[in-house]
Amino acid sequence: IDLETTSYVKNISLQQYDCIPQSLAYTHLGGYYFVNCRPDSTGAVRPQLIIDSVTDSVIGPNGDVSGTPYVSPDGHYLVSVDDRDGLMRLQHVSVRGEIGQPFDIHTNLHLSDLAFMPSFTEANQYNVFGSSGRQTDALFVELSTGNVKMIKSLKQPTPAAQWPWNRQNRVMTGSGLFGQYLMTPSQSSLFILDGRLDKLNCEITDVPLGNTVVWVGEA
Repeated sequence: IDLETTSYVKNISLQQYDCIPQSLAYTHLGGYYFVNCRPDSTGAVRPQLIIDSVTDSVIGPNGDVSGTPYVSPDGHYLVSVDDRDGLMRLQHVSVRGEIGQPFDIHTNLHLSDLAFMPSFTEANQYNVFGSSGRQTDALFVELSTGNVKMIKSLKQPTPAAQWPWNRQNRVMTGSGLFGQYLMTPSQSSLFILDGRLDKLNCEITDVPLGNTVVWVGEA
């Protein structure tokens, strides 16, 4: 869709790859879209598809990488979350648009959502925070090194059965490009994380099912 004229342009068919898309992410480095396909009728997981935004054509599968794709704000990191296997896969994208081999991070958190935060120790680098859809911990990953840290004591999330709208029963939301805080809910409260110190900052109690978060800056 052309947003300037709000007019239809065309479709990009994924029928040849038997892919029903359910999420995607974009990097301006190389101009790639990474499309996450639904499992097939047997439940088998399909690899992501890569689409060239210049030609609007499918390049092919992203190796054996599957799951929900997220791209860092600088476009240099593709982070894919496969909830079925508890796997997070990191891929570096170069300035020339070259997609690197995946670096695997195994976790049993069953990640619900991710949020990127600029690194406060390395210039022009990003960290990623992940919320768990089943457990009381959150995940912190330093993208430049792959170092992993757990942030504990965030209480139980809203059960997936009580959040039928999507699979993200526990969101993770950053406070913007120049903010240092993130917010993630539990079943009956909100937790604010300090992105600079990589730890829990505070808890706001008596907020049931607070799974939709919007940061509002001061005028």
